[in-house]
Amino acid sequence: MAVIPKDPLDWLILFRQQINEIFAFLSTLERVETPGECEHTPFVDIFETADNFVVEIELPGFERRDLSLAICCNMLVIEGVKREEQRGQQFTYICLERSFGRFCRTVEIPPAVDLQGVKATYEKGVLTVTFPRKKDKSAIIRNIPIE
Repeated sequence: MAVIPKDPLDWLILFRQQINEIFAFLSTLERVETPGECEHTPFVDIFETADNFVVEIELPGFERRDLSLAICCNMLVIEGVKREEQRGQQFTYICLERSFGRFCRTVEIPPAVDLQGVKATYEKGVLTVTFPRKKDKSAIIRNIPIE
């Protein structure tokens, strides 16, 4: 027998649990049947120094040609695809924990950085995007006269 909540807050908690179950079920329907094929979600570290704003994305096993970077408005858009290695002979996985597939991550860029001086490097499976800070802080905030 189901427990019927008496408190309105308990109703909301029950509703949230049911919605979570629905979305969990729907996400299983969208999965690709190939083992290991799913949307890859790389880990991102963001930090700043006195001179730079830095974004590091952990991308082990990615080829440089399969990655792309773009700046759209105030967002850094990182996209890529991790391809499964093609094996010539017939085989059966005993264990497959690595994931393959596409990803897209966005990171908000602070207004105090120089977008023209951005640099990106990819070394040892880590993509590092470095934005130098603007020297002239007056360009960040601009007063608008009221007429």
